Amino acid sequence: LSYCISQYVEKDPETIVPIISGLVRYWPWTNAAKQVLFLSELEEVLELCRVEQLSQIQETLFRLLGSCLGSAHFQVAERALYYWNSEHLCVNVLSQSKAPIFLPFVFGPLYKSASGHWNLAVEGLAQSILKMYMEMDIALYEKCSRDNAEKTRKLEIEREVAAQKWKLIAENAAACGIDVDSHV
Repeated sequence: LSYCISQYVEKDPETIVPIISGLVRYWPWTNAAKQVLFLSELEEVLELCRVEQLSQIQETLFRLLGSCLGSAHFQVAERALYYWNSEHLCVNVLSQSKAPIFLPFVFGPLYKSASGHWNLAVEGLAQSILKMYMEMDIALYEKCSRDNAEKTRKLEIEREVAAQKWKLIAENAAACGIDVDSHV
């Protein structure tokens, strides 16, 4: 099927956007092995993608790539990191000129993986990719780093607020004679 899709795209390049949209729509979130296969297929199709086609799907594509980079399953994260080994993708999709568009989507997961992924290969690949973008454009790297830190801080505050709400609910339930620990 992968070969057929690649041949179809080569014959009619206008089908790239619907094919990528379909891959994203039916992404197998709960099956890591299938995600690796989808990432391989997506890479093949992206290698045939033109700039104007990429601009139609870039936000969806980069959000998906960020999710895969942040995967706890090392094969999914590693396969997504291997996109940077493809010369064609590095020149046309993940290039320095497109970095302001895609780096905000992938910086958080890359940073998290580079800061301590349980798989050392994933951690090393993420570190080298971050280093590459830091050397390319330090201002963009710093902006993404600040934005990621702010986003992380906001998520931590939201978690604290949620924990306080749950604590209040448990206290109110206990005041009414309900043991919430036995209902969990």
